[in-house]
Amino acid sequence: MSTSIHSDADRMLYWHDRVSQAVGADLEQRFAAHGVTPSQFRLLAALARRDSDTVRGLATSLRLDGAAVTRLADRLEAKGLVQRAPDPTDGRSVRLSLSAAGTAIVPLLDAEASAHERAWFGPLSYSELRQYKLTLAKLLQRSGGGPDEVWLRRELY
Repeated sequence: MSTSIHSDADRMLYWHDRVSQAVGADLEQRFAAHGVTPSQFRLLAALARRDSDTVRGLATSLRLDGAAVTRLADRLEAKGLVQRAPDPTDGRSVRLSLSAAGTAIVPLLDAEASAHERAWFGPLSYSELRQYKLTLAKLLQRSGGGPDEVWLRRELY
């Protein structure tokens, strides 16, 4: 009995992962110059947008568990970018906010993220980018977490 086992390079997931790793590694390198990780930036940006100021709310917004948000907040607080304060309405809860340094760095990181996106996806034509976004949305619908129509219509920053 002979079985044929496919090579990783024959699988779509292999190439999807390669692209994701390359794009992610480049973003990590860009953010490392500012002393943060992409995950830390996501939390900083969520605070800057005022998505929420609680661990639970941020976890929902960022699609992370509460423990992951707490660890990110711990690291950002140690770097002086995030502050914790007791919730005035619930003594058991804390509120997170950007420090002055955090407020100052978010626009720099956001510009870096936009430059990163343009570098990677800018070479695609408008129709190629549109098709790529539609393909991502279609694949993500399987998990119930695809992007909204606004994102699909948005141009690169």
